[in-house]
Formats: sequence, structure tokens, C-alpha cells
Amino acid sequence: MDKIEKKHLLIVYHTQSGRNESLAYAASRAASDAEPDVEVRLLRAAEAGTRDVLWCDGVLLFFPENFGAIAGGMKDFFDRTFYAVIDREIHRPYGVFICTGNDGSNALQQFERIARGYSWRCVTEAIITAGHPDAEMFSKAEELGAAFAAGLDLGVF
Repeated sequence: MDKIEKKHLLIVYHTQSGRNESLAYAASRAASDAEPDVEVRLLRAAEAGTRDVLWCDGVLLFFPENFGAIAGGMKDFFDRTFYAVIDREIHRPYGVFICTGNDGSNALQQFERIARGYSWRCVTEAIITAGHPDAEMFSKAEELGAAFAAGLDLGVF
């Protein structure tokens, strides 16, 4: 019997207040619980790099909108990895969760432009929440993690 290779889910987050970190951890736990055959790697944006992007089969991103833009820590992750992976044409499915004090729309628009540059494809609606995440938002983060891991495991995306 052939051994099936595990799928790899990368979850990258940036946080100053801890909000996005706690949401990313919720998604990570849910992904691991839902699909034990999917290997999940949870990293701060400052710790994630090109090797992680090349390693993964899909990526979830959790970040704030600061002053109407993608938070600098997440932007730094994109800046450090973009040129190193762009010529490799690695098409990755992604999902995004933005926890913001504003409406998140500009950060989402900026990210979507970056994702097109990477040739990543959105496989879930972006989730945006303002202020402190409540139980509903943690539930959404968990659902996102579990559903994304299931999609990877089943080869849906």
C-alpha cells in the first residue's frame, strides 16, 4: 500500500494586541483536531519565510489593519518572501482573517493585490471583525481552520 503524503497548512499571523494571535491559535487547533493527517505550522509573520511558503499546500493569514493598511509585520512577511517564490509559480489556496479597529476593507484590498502577484487563489470569503473578537469570531476562526484543513486533505483545492 502506498503511503499518502501529508498535506501542509501554513498559518501566518501578525499581532500587536494579541487578538490575531488568539484567533490564529484557535484556527490552528481546530485544523489539527479536524484533520490529524494535515500537518499544521503556525508562525508569527516575523518568523515565517520562504521555506515555509514553499513547504505548504495552503495558507491562512491572520492580521490587523493598521491606519487603513496591512499591518507592517505582515507586509514585511510578504516583502521577504515574494521575490524568492514568484518565479517558482507556486499556486496556493488561501484564506484571510482580519481583526481590525476600522472596517478592514483597505487592508483586504491591498492583500488581494499581493495575493494575485503570488498567484495565490482565494478559496474562502475573507473574514473581517472590528474590535475585540467575541465568541462568534472565535467560532469563525475555528470553522475556517477546520474547513481549510479538510479541503486540503480531500484535495478540493
